[in-house]
Amino acid sequence: MVTAPARPVRAVLAASSLVAGGGWTVAELLGPEAREALAVEARGCHAAGATRAELDASPDEDERRGNPARRLESAPGGPALQALYTASVLQAWLRRLTGLDWVPSGGQGTYSYYRQEHDFLGVHRDVDECDLAVIACVEERGAPATGLAGSLSLWPERTADRLSEIRRRPAPGRVTVRLTPGQSIVLLGGQVPHALEALAAGHQRVVAPLCFRAAHG
Repeated sequence: MVTAPARPVRAVLAASSLVAGGGWTVAELLGPEAREALAVEARGCHAAGATRAELDASPDEDERRGNPARRLESAPGGPALQALYTASVLQAWLRRLTGLDWVPSGGQGTYSYYRQEHDFLGVHRDVDECDLAVIACVEERGAPATGLAGSLSLWPERTADRLSEIRRRPAPGRVTVRLTPGQSIVLLGGQVPHALEALAAGHQRVVAPLCFRAAHG
């Protein structure tokens, strides 16, 4: 029996609903119990030993991916986050969005903590191992009613632009998304430039960024 050759990953992805939507989409991925379990775990992981990273300017933003300017803390996750990372329902959802099967590209998920005024993550594209990112909002406190503070900025129409040019002129093509606790964004992070805008005073935010790679191709 002769079988048709598998379609290349790029061709399948190009025909997907995720790409049709600009390379990103937001959904209520976490129910109340799951979100609370992650929030409790995230607090415990932070208390057990979070690491702070501060980089005022990326030294090589146009030469490589994944080294953005930043001010934030991070800590390895626990069983609750690992259950989300490997959940079959998440795998099925990603397949519906993209037409592809995806596998976790990291052995363990992590939590990112934005807890101080001006904490941020600069304009970047994700590393090669994170071509598809799922960013789950676990907890937020003290969010301002207006403004960009703590929101996610995306530039889906500027995938060919240099990151330095987007930093210089951020307004054209900018899409702003404020995830609320329980919401998640699925993003072609290796293609779509994105950033987490600096937090305001009294504002705290915890997210779980999960990275995936295509299972084949």
